[in-house]
Amino acid sequence: ISSAAALNPVLSVSPSWLSPGASVTLSCEVKPPSAGWRFFWYKLIPKSSVASYSLELLPGNSNGTQQNSYIVHRQKHTAGYVCRAGRGEPKTSKANDEPKVLWVLTVSVSLTVTLNRVQHFSSDSVTLSCEGTSAEWRVIMFSETGVLFDCSSLGTMNGSSCTLNPLRFSGVYCCASGSGVFSHAINITKQDDGIILESPVHPVTEGDPVTLSCRLKQQKLLSDVFFYHNNTLLQNDGREELKISAVSKSDEGFYRCEHSGHESPQSWMSVQAVSSPVSSLFLVLLIVGPVIGVLLIILLILLWRCRQSKGERFF
Repeated sequence: ISSAAALNPVLSVSPSWLSPGASVTLSCEVKPPSAGWRFFWYKLIPKSSVASYSLELLPGNSNGTQQNSYIVHRQKHTAGYVCRAGRGEPKTSKANDEPKVLWVLTVSVSLTVTLNRVQHFSSDSVTLSCEGTSAEWRVIMFSETGVLFDCSSLGTMNGSSCTLNPLRFSGVYCCASGSGVFSHAINITKQDDGIILESPVHPVTEGDPVTLSCRLKQQKLLSDVFFYHNNTLLQNDGREELKISAVSKSDEGFYRCEHSGHESPQSWMSVQAVSSPVSSLFLVLLIVGPVIGVLLIILLILLWRCRQSKGERFF
């Protein structure tokens, strides 16, 4: 088998965010490209030990696949995946594996954070908690380079809560179970100085109000601030806060703030659609309608039989 370091297989997922039950395509590209390779697909299973995980072969590819893509059907939970390439059995070393995480919007467990914002200063104390039906959830983090960290190597784990004081790493944080199920994820970024944008860490629902602000390290809110959406200036006058009374899908995107020549990093604000009352009513009618129809037919049959027994004709 050829070394994965020489092959340098690169895994991508499409889409990387999806709703429960949808399908996703995993693609593995070998660099430099060459012919004759077989591809092996794995699911990441976090272990309870620090920054450790095992790999579980996905169904139907014990001998690898000739195609450099693999479709995962009916994805219900957030999960991490790894691909390997070779001309024989897959190597056992995990030194060159860089997991890709597929985020599924699920409500089996929720990750809450004490400070409801994406950007933080390194001196901030941040507590993340897993709230779900299982006691086995724990906080993990995928760094910007794809490395997995357990809370115990980042801060202090107390039950299903993780306190980061100080905050040392930027990355994607989520809850993980021993069976390889992940919660939804939140993005946490840190910087040492300057200014930060206060924006919601969780997706906001269409129609909800949202307030964005700009803050110094000393926890002081700034006034005379200019706000940008997707690099477009939103207003010509400086202000303390940017208030959106009812967000819509068009408000989704990257935001940043500027004050006295200093700029914050940009953060993504996600907007999720509210369930339509019309579609909900249609779903209710779709379920209840046939039941009412069957009951009506049974009632007519009983009424017909009743009149037949009395010697009457039913028209």
